[in-house]
Amino acid sequence: MIKLCKVGLALGGGGARGLAHIGVLRALEEAGIVIDRIAGTSMGALVAAVYALYPKGDLVTKKFRLYLQSREFQRTNPEFLHLHDFKDLPKLEGIFLRFTNYIKKGFFYTQSLTRRAPISEENFAQNINFLLDDVDIQKTQIPLAIIALDLKSAAEVVLKKGSLRLAVSASCAIPGILPPIKWEGQELVDGGWINRVPVRPVREMGADLVVAVEVAEGLEEDPEDLNSGLGIFLKANEISRHALSRWQMKEADVVITPDVTGIHWSDFGHLDLCLRAGEEATQEKLETIKRLIRRKKLKKFFFLPSFRFPFS
Repeated sequence: MIKLCKVGLALGGGGARGLAHIGVLRALEEAGIVIDRIAGTSMGALVAAVYALYPKGDLVTKKFRLYLQSREFQRTNPEFLHLHDFKDLPKLEGIFLRFTNYIKKGFFYTQSLTRRAPISEENFAQNINFLLDDVDIQKTQIPLAIIALDLKSAAEVVLKKGSLRLAVSASCAIPGILPPIKWEGQELVDGGWINRVPVRPVREMGADLVVAVEVAEGLEEDPEDLNSGLGIFLKANEISRHALSRWQMKEADVVITPDVTGIHWSDFGHLDLCLRAGEEATQEKLETIKRLIRRKKLKKFFFLPSFRFPFS
């Protein structure tokens, strides 16, 4: 039986803010909107992969809640962090918030000059393995695409087959923090550096309607950003990526933007707040999504080869 409107979901990167994706999925599910295709970048890839494997919002929520409380998450702590005194830093949020403080102290850049990445592939794999089964991407219940960037060819890579765990690890491999993932001769890193919200890949998978979810930081003003050469470089890079993302998302039918502006990308201590933000932002767009689904169904119905007007 032909489905007259396949709904695709594109989940963007954004670190801890990506937990809002789960709220989006829960709200869509509650509204009876079935996701037929899904793609993700970085944190969006992790959420997309878990949902594609286990397409139940409550189950995905439970898995992430357990993960954030797990020893695997808490102990992802590279050795060089212990070389300095961090007694003044909060412990709740784990490694990612500590990285932010580490960067502010200037230690991270010294390490980056001498080491490929401060977190090993093996340590990060423990986190991915906690959430995902060791299956082929093609075995997920919902067709899935994972986005990464190949450092060798400088090209976007859309992964639709092969190891699910390895693909998600590649899409989450933040340059300078996590090592590139070797994949068929390629050196893959965080897909957000080339396609932060993968709208086009979902469309190419056959989605008739594409809903994009953007959770990354906006262009916030911070005078301290411009007080050093490094700060200026990072700010210019942020502007470039933001502009690319805005251009790419023009291809989406609907864009959902959960209000997670008060949450830093590295602060994973606000799961419930992110869930509410995702749910509320989605509820605001439900009528628009439903209207577009009806419109696309009608359009496809009238263009089916078997359809004939009564007077033809």
